Amino acid sequence: MKDFLLEINVEELPTSYVRPALDKLKNAFIERLNRERIGHGDISAFGTAGALICYVKDMSLKQEELSQEISGPPKKIAFDENGNPTPQGIGFAKNQGVDIKDLKIKQMPKGEYVFIVKKIKSRPAKEVLRNLIPEIVKSIGFPKTMKWDDSGMRFARPIESIVVLLDKENIKIKLGNVPAKVIKGTSAGAYLKKLEKACILDQDKRKTEICNMIKSIQKKLGLDEYVDKNLLEETNFLVKSPVLMIGDFDKKYLMIPRDVLAASMSKHQRIFTLSKNNKLVNKFIAVIDGKGRNIAKMKKQYANILEARLKDSLFFYNEDIKKPLSAQTLKLKDLIFQKDLGNMFEKIQRLEELSSFISERINIDAAKREDIRKAAYLCKSDLVTQMVGEFPSLQGAMGMEYALKSGEKKSVAIAIKEHYLPKGLDDSLPETIEGAILAISDRIDNIVGLLGSGIEPKGSFDPFGVRRNTQGLIQILNHKSLRLELSSLIKKAIESYKGKLKISQEELEKKVINYTKERLEFLAPDTRPIELKQAVLKSDCNDIVGVFKRVEALSEISAEKYFLKAAKVCERTSNILKGAKSANIGAVNESLLKEDLEKEVWRAYTTNSAAIKNLIKEERYKEATKAYGEAFFETLHRFFDKVLVNAEDNALRENRLAMMQAINELYTNDVADLAMLPQIVV
Repeated sequence: MKDFLLEINVEELPTSYVRPALDKLKNAFIERLNRERIGHGDISAFGTAGALICYVKDMSLKQEELSQEISGPPKKIAFDENGNPTPQGIGFAKNQGVDIKDLKIKQMPKGEYVFIVKKIKSRPAKEVLRNLIPEIVKSIGFPKTMKWDDSGMRFARPIESIVVLLDKENIKIKLGNVPAKVIKGTSAGAYLKKLEKACILDQDKRKTEICNMIKSIQKKLGLDEYVDKNLLEETNFLVKSPVLMIGDFDKKYLMIPRDVLAASMSKHQRIFTLSKNNKLVNKFIAVIDGKGRNIAKMKKQYANILEARLKDSLFFYNEDIKKPLSAQTLKLKDLIFQKDLGNMFEKIQRLEELSSFISERINIDAAKREDIRKAAYLCKSDLVTQMVGEFPSLQGAMGMEYALKSGEKKSVAIAIKEHYLPKGLDDSLPETIEGAILAISDRIDNIVGLLGSGIEPKGSFDPFGVRRNTQGLIQILNHKSLRLELSSLIKKAIESYKGKLKISQEELEKKVINYTKERLEFLAPDTRPIELKQAVLKSDCNDIVGVFKRVEALSEISAEKYFLKAAKVCERTSNILKGAKSANIGAVNESLLKEDLEKEVWRAYTTNSAAIKNLIKEERYKEATKAYGEAFFETLHRFFDKVLVNAEDNALRENRLAMMQAINELYTNDVADLAMLPQIVV
């Protein structure tokens, strides 16, 4: 066993690409080495924006030998009654490249069969790696890729060189026109140590080091100990040997709104703002690469660039506040929302309509409704301001600031900012009801419009954020416990487009519901078994809050015997109904109940169904599950043991199937289809 190292040297990657790429690189090696039967120890992945490295401890120098059992024809076909091989037996041996004497006999469930044991020879690891590494490198997916030479090789940025070391041997591989970097007389382990000596190679250690250095300076200066986690992640992949530098700027720029200062500093220069008692001070911290740099010179460069940016920001701010925010709204007619979906002014008109619809459905009072309507009218107006034109990330934040400057109510201003939340999975959610309703309106309008115009995600490619919008919609509804009927909301959003959409209403409704279910499976909550979430989603998911409640309640009782009984009832009734898809199953006709056991089953239904339905309606899912399991488990067990559901008589068969359907749907329609759970054993 020897250590192995792969180093991919690349032109600077976008920092957001690096960590996912390292995870994919590591997982690809784990999966493919195991698939190729190459033993190994720990696998690690390290990197910066300029290099991706994978290190494998104790890699086997050859594949593990494999014995494969290959079945042939039945014994009675391969050999005659005297034990002599038949043409079929001889043909099987010949096709497998073995002598007829090597055929063995094995007892199988269907009788005796001939088989052979074939040994698959092991290959040297370096031989396997020659084919494996190009496959692994090409498998590292990125949001965007590029071609940079005539080989057709695609990657996020041009690959400059590649190092492949198995102990001291440089393994030659073919990866487009990428040149191999030869490391002479150095083992993979020694080369890794050399890299580690030159910098902090481990990205997690490097990130911790940067964070600790920033906090140390903040503490020394008596400032708030706060580190922007997104900026920390970004700067972490831009440096190998981090060094911190403290700079300052003119105090006059502190009059600029905090969000603007943060955007000017963190987004464009990747420098950390500093604050005291939660108020920004005129100092900053920059993380630079490498020791021994001319700090004084760099400090001056950073200050000069920042001065120019803040000067522009102050100018934009002063220009924008000369007019009220509402004066910008009509300019939205010249701003395209999406080429097939009209302009942004038409969008805010739809948002007014949708917000009003939602407010009515959840009984919002008249005063709040007017605030929401006003926020909907103003929510996109900052898109045409000079500040947002320069800093697009400030959309919403500047809308709030300019609304307050224009004399709008605080609730209106906050709703404008909050309607962009959440911007990602771990982002904050709207806290005000005004902001939540406007955010829901914006997201359902985006989802319906994009899907309705034929734009939808393909694999991991989702440039218009359909999944992100769906995810946000779910999070907001659940966070605010809004019991809003999803199907009605979708219909209203489709209607508000007034015939602009390319897809039929019925097809579009199904698409939106499917995307919602897909995201619900991902979100609700990820600590719960996937099969249980799928079982809940097979039932009604028109009420997002209800889905979360059902997943939570059923997860808590999934080990209880009564839960397993209820699941068995679902499973057995579901299985009997699968074979009756073509049958015309109607209502149960009591006059056709002939057997005592089927009368007993139907009596269990008529006696208990009303109480179970009431428990479900009251969202007492634990009690409903217990009542359902206890009402039908024993009775159905006896019934299936003695009574044939699929009787020859059509009327009798359909009546019994109708009874099974009534029992099944009593629970599965509104709680969960527990038949989807694996291995239901009571």
